This record gives sequence, structure tokens and C-alpha cells, in this order.
Amino acid sequence: MSVGAGDSITFALFTRGWPPFEMVVEGEPQGAALDIFRASMPDGVEPVVSMKPAARSALRERGDTLYTRLECIDWMDDAENFLWSEPVMTLETVLYSTSAHPVEYRGESSLYGLTIGCIKGFNYPEVETLFESGKANRYNVNSDLVLLRMLKAGRVDVALFDRATVNWLIRNSIELRPEDYHVAADPLGRSQLRFAFSKSPEMIPLLKSINERIRVNREQGVYDRIMEQYR
Repeated sequence: MSVGAGDSITFALFTRGWPPFEMVVEGEPQGAALDIFRASMPDGVEPVVSMKPAARSALRERGDTLYTRLECIDWMDDAENFLWSEPVMTLETVLYSTSAHPVEYRGESSLYGLTIGCIKGFNYPEVETLFESGKANRYNVNSDLVLLRMLKAGRVDVALFDRATVNWLIRNSIELRPEDYHVAADPLGRSQLRFAFSKSPEMIPLLKSINERIRVNREQGVYDRIMEQYR
């Protein structure tokens, strides 16, 4: 399939940040998600970045701009309202506690009665039934860094992160140390990171070319090399 000249897709970057995937450094958008995005756009498609305080909302806009983000289907309540690419990479959801009060995940019962720190607006399929039943308490925070600080201070019992994010944050922090935290031996779950696109007729023919590029990149280790730069 050929891509028409002048086609462009805009990555809606979350301005509050999702390191190392989405960051704003000295006013400039940076991060692994942007590198992955640019590497995944086929010839003939211009990759554009737009910083948005409510980045997911851009995917729901109806207009001339075709928006995308890197997301996981099981993170979003309305995933059926978007077009989804082939998987780019796998993210692990890991359970963190403090070294002073380590918690291992041994099934749902190991989290009964605990306050679990989560990122506001995200779904956590592995523990949603605990929240719904009241057997565990959900505490929402707007950023992973704030959540790590709260966990260290004992304001939540445990917290859920994707492994790539928490590793990057601790390694690049002067206040947080690996020895402050306990990482559960087994991940709670794994999710496929994909591009979510505005559901528009213009996007459907482009998606085929994007998926072809993604498959080639995975086979050639392009995404692994990108992530190595952020470890």
C-alpha cells in the first residue's frame, strides 16, 4: 500500500509526563515514546508532536488532525472507541513496597486490607476486583514520581508501576534509592503497548502501513535498541 504525500500523524504527548516514555525537558518534548513513534511511521507520513495536558482526550477529538498515543488496551475503559496498532512491546506491571515492610504478591488475598497506590485514570485489571469489593483501597496519584515518594513515606502500603518507568525514575533521582524499595518477585501482569489512533476513516488505510513498519521494527530489534537508551 502506498501512503499519500502530505499525510501526517500527531503524537499527543502528556505534559505531566510518563518517564521515560513521555517527558518535557526545558520545554521540549522528549522520551522513548517519541523515538518509537518516529521509527514506526512509514515513508510518506510526517510525524508531528503536540504537547497536551489531557493527552488522551485528543484521541477523542473529531477534526482534521489524526492523533495517536502509546497505550495498552486494558488501561482504557473505552478502548473500543479507538483503532489499535500491532503490539510494539510488552510492559510488566510490578508491585512495589518498602524494604522495611516488603510485600510479595501471592494472589489477591496477599493485598487484602492494603492501600494500593495507583495512577489516576488508569485501569489495573489485576486488582480491579479488589477495589470493587472493598477488600483493598485504591489511592490515586497524578504522577509516578509522587507515588514513589508517597510509598517511601509510608502513605500507601504498596504501589503499582510499569517496570520501565520505576527503574528510570529511581536511577535518575537523587532522593530515591533502589535499597528503599522492595520489588515483588513476580509481575502482577503484562500488557501489550500499542499505538491508539483516532477512529476516523482517514486512519484506516494508514494503519496497514504502520503495522507493516512495526512488524519489521520488532523483527530487527529497533524498539529494543531504543529502550536500551532509557535503561
